[in-house]
Amino acid sequence: VTPEGGRLLPMASPSASGSQPIFDRIGIVGIRLIGGSIALAVRQRWPACLVIGVDDKSVLEVAQRMHAVDVSADDLTMLSDAQLVVLAGSIQDNLSVLKLLDEHVNETALITAVTSSPSIDVSLAAKFPHRFSYISGKLSGDEVSGGIMQARADLFSGRKWLLTPERVNSNEVVDKMSKFVSELGAIPTIVDSLSDKKEKA
Repeated sequence: VTPEGGRLLPMASPSASGSQPIFDRIGIVGIRLIGGSIALAVRQRWPACLVIGVDDKSVLEVAQRMHAVDVSADDLTMLSDAQLVVLAGSIQDNLSVLKLLDEHVNETALITAVTSSPSIDVSLAAKFPHRFSYISGKLSGDEVSGGIMQARADLFSGRKWLLTPERVNSNEVVDKMSKFVSELGAIPTIVDSLSDKKEKA
C-alpha cells in the first residue's frame, strides 16, 4: 500500500558496477545497523565512491575491519567535502548533528536522515542554510536498529524507503536521492511533507 500522498518509484537491482557513482563522496554519521549497511551497499555498488564514516572510535574500528568505510573520524570535520550526508543515528543524535552541519560541511550538500521525526524535520529544515537540501527518510520493516556487526549490504532489498523532501533546491535533488535509494535495492516512495499537506488542505 502506498502511503497517503506517496508514489512508488522503480527499483534497481544492486550489484557491483563500474558505473559513475550518483554521489562521489558520501558521509555517514552513525555506523551501526542502518549506517553500516548503507556503507557496505555503497562500497559494493560503487567501488569508486568515497565513504566517510563518523561515529565512536570503537565502532569505526569494526567498520574499517569490515571494509565498510574508506576514511573515518569521531567528529564532523571529515564531512567537509561530502556531497551526500546520511544521518543514521537516533532521532536525538540526528537533531544534534543537524545543528552543526553548517559549520563543518562546505559543499552544496544533500542532507538526509533514515530515522526521522516529521515535526523536528520541518522546523530544522526551515533553519538550514540555503546551500543545503534536506530530505527526511524512514525505512519500512522491523529491522531498523542494531549494531555494526549486524550490518549487511542487502539489508534494503525490497524494502520501502520513504523520502520526504522537507526543503530542496531543485527536483533534480529528489531524483538523485530516489535513484540512490533504488540502486541500494530499496523501493523509494516520495511522501509529501507536513507543510505541503497543509497547503493542499
